[in-house]
Amino acid sequence: MKNTTFLLIIALSLLVSCSNKPSPVSTLVIGIEGSPVNLDPRYATDAYSEQISRLCFEGLMGFRRNGRLEPLLAERVDIRNNTTVSFLLKKDITFQDGSPFTATDVTATISSVIKSSTYSPYKEALSHIKDISIVNPYSLVVHLREPYAPILTSLVMGILPRRLAYKNVIPADGLIGTGPYRISGYKQARYVELKSYPGYRDGPPHINDIIFRIIPNDLTRVLELKKGSIDLLVNAVPPDAVNSLLEDKHVRVIAGTGNNYEYLGFNMRDPVLRIKKVRQAIAHAINRQALIRYVLFNQAQPATGILPPWNRAYNPDVVQYNYDPDKAKRLLDQAGFPEKQGYRFTLDYKTSDNPLSIRVAQAIAYQLEQVGIKVDLRSYEWATFYNDIRHGNFQIYTLRWVGVMDPDIFYYAFDSRAVPPYGANRGYYSNPDVDRLIDQARSLLDINKSLPIYLRIQGIIAEDLPYVSLWYMKDITAMRDRLRDFKPFPGGGYEGLEKASFKDTAITATKALRN
Repeated sequence: MKNTTFLLIIALSLLVSCSNKPSPVSTLVIGIEGSPVNLDPRYATDAYSEQISRLCFEGLMGFRRNGRLEPLLAERVDIRNNTTVSFLLKKDITFQDGSPFTATDVTATISSVIKSSTYSPYKEALSHIKDISIVNPYSLVVHLREPYAPILTSLVMGILPRRLAYKNVIPADGLIGTGPYRISGYKQARYVELKSYPGYRDGPPHINDIIFRIIPNDLTRVLELKKGSIDLLVNAVPPDAVNSLLEDKHVRVIAGTGNNYEYLGFNMRDPVLRIKKVRQAIAHAINRQALIRYVLFNQAQPATGILPPWNRAYNPDVVQYNYDPDKAKRLLDQAGFPEKQGYRFTLDYKTSDNPLSIRVAQAIAYQLEQVGIKVDLRSYEWATFYNDIRHGNFQIYTLRWVGVMDPDIFYYAFDSRAVPPYGANRGYYSNPDVDRLIDQARSLLDINKSLPIYLRIQGIIAEDLPYVSLWYMKDITAMRDRLRDFKPFPGGGYEGLEKASFKDTAITATKALRN
């Protein structure tokens, strides 16, 4: 009995010592690289916030694994004409506090975004709504000011109860949704804790507790996974660690085609970077194939634009900028920056303090210096870095778009009206032709009619070069063998975790620890 007690004490101490927040064996522990900025589904703009929020909040619409948009909280959607859409809501859905989900919650959530002074990535889209008519508690009609195709996509936004929707500030553990999990704890830069919702309409999740541990260091995340104090890493495995994990008999690694797009962004207001030949020179100075091979260990494929090749709106025929340092030098000469003693000019390059991001930035900085561009590389912890990028406080930076599925991303990222705080055109790119074409595409509810327009938009943006397209990262998921029935969502989402479970051995171990 003494030996048993001793072993249990050791086991418990190991569980406590290897985590910022102690967790029992029955808890699923997920490692993530950075801290969520805002877990409110209306105002989440970073990938960490969005991906965690989708486990807790649901919208009228939702994306399937194949990228198809379908009703979620809505039972049926009817497009009556170009400006009128009706929704029949599912009945017997409850929020995580047990209150019923009805049409008034939908209208309150939408209205709160439209009227709020807080930035929301959904605000511009929802502002196209003229008014909403509630027919009965489970039926409503949305009236648009003008034909607007992305309205259904914008309604993937998570719905809150009416009583919360108009509150100015809601603490993370006070947020209520209809999803399978509820936020029960949050400590910035340390962890987010979720509890299962027993009243979820598809039945309670098999795993009761989830902890997202925020671990910026790549090596630490991998070591924690190998020793079992972390159960799951989704797109948080450094490329040079994949082979090591493949050799671990207690870890399963799943590799899939990804749609996470890495790019180098320019500040188009900068007097040097506003010169197109300078941007072209930078594009030709970057050897993407070498970076993919030696820095990413072939865990990516070259990108030509923000939409991946498997997106239905992808344009394969845009101009591309192959590695050509001699051409880069000629373009810089033509732009008025001849190579003399020293460097042609200096650029301030910002990135996050993620080790892989730093290695990528160091490699790009070295390649730019080979054509005469001096680079001052600066790395920051995620929140500081992201805040600088959102406010246009940069010359060049590298960042990633995560899980892009809808071609309306061109408005959000490149329309001249979508500059911060109204969108994510952080480089202040402006082209009247692009704005006009985006308006045309957004007015067509028939995707077959808008596709040719999106192809033209991609061609113009590739010519203008507000981004240097780098690569699409492969989706890499690594999980302990005790976790089963989890299929990674494209782009690194956690949807489907409510159906995952632990092996019986894990449950037995949990009972032993509690006894």
